[in-house]
Amino acid sequence: MSAFDAIIVGGGPAGASCALWLKLLGFQPCIVEQRSELGGLQNESPYPNEWIAPVVGVRGEEVAHRIHGNILSRGIECRLSTSVEWVTIDRGRFVADVTDAAGRQDILSSPYLVLASGVRPADGGFRAGPNFVIGPGKRINGRDFRGQSVAILGGGDSAFENYEFIRAKGAAHTHIYARSIRARRDFLERIPVTDVSVGPYDVCPDTATVSGQRYDVVVVLYGWTPSLEFMRGLDLARSAEGFVSADSRTAETSIPNVFAIGEVAHRMHPCCVTSMADGVVAAKEIQKRIEADSRGRFIAAARALAL
Repeated sequence: MSAFDAIIVGGGPAGASCALWLKLLGFQPCIVEQRSELGGLQNESPYPNEWIAPVVGVRGEEVAHRIHGNILSRGIECRLSTSVEWVTIDRGRFVADVTDAAGRQDILSSPYLVLASGVRPADGGFRAGPNFVIGPGKRINGRDFRGQSVAILGGGDSAFENYEFIRAKGAAHTHIYARSIRARRDFLERIPVTDVSVGPYDVCPDTATVSGQRYDVVVVLYGWTPSLEFMRGLDLARSAEGFVSADSRTAETSIPNVFAIGEVAHRMHPCCVTSMADGVVAAKEIQKRIEADSRGRFIAAARALAL
């Protein structure tokens, strides 16, 4: 069994930020990350991330690479290509059973657990296949759409943004099917209303047909769902959408000393910057709790010397 001050499940911007702050504050965190590299969903983005104030023209993949390099250079314990199978609570400590890509198992123990496991594309009950693409990023950027007809399912920013990406990649015809519209105003001003259907629609996965119209490719952009399978069996409060409910001041969940940060909690608008801020919130709260006992002992010792 390996013991740490905090176990952080997920090495994206939120988890990496939390681990960095804990390390700099003098503690020993451990990141458990399924991917072979840290950086989370930034690894999936081949596009420039223009939303980070001090960063210009840097692709999401490069943001992830920088996160990875910085965290490893700090000597932070990272279990890469490793999955958390389940988490239990034993005498006030969290015990995580983990397995790496080679099948090697280990048990990690800590008084604090940080959920930064992120999200995965919501599939809406569909399966990815030759004619079905689930989710944005490399799944779309790496595909050749030239001359094809494409249906996009979803009414948020991602659906409208990827409409433009797919058209730019040479699609012959692209149509958005949305039960409701949640996209930004600038997208609505640019995209022809004739290429958008609003209201109920039906889909036949076997023939890639949407509302009676057959397509070469159907792209499903239904947002995201949290990755929390390892928390099964623990009474973790969640929102109606399945995201973890967490305190706005501390990021603590309904389970004492369990914190949820980044997109798995969805406390703020989900992005790289807010995720990193969330990591700081959790790290500072963990610091406060760890140091409370040692500060009390120090004060008691100082007073004893003064007698």
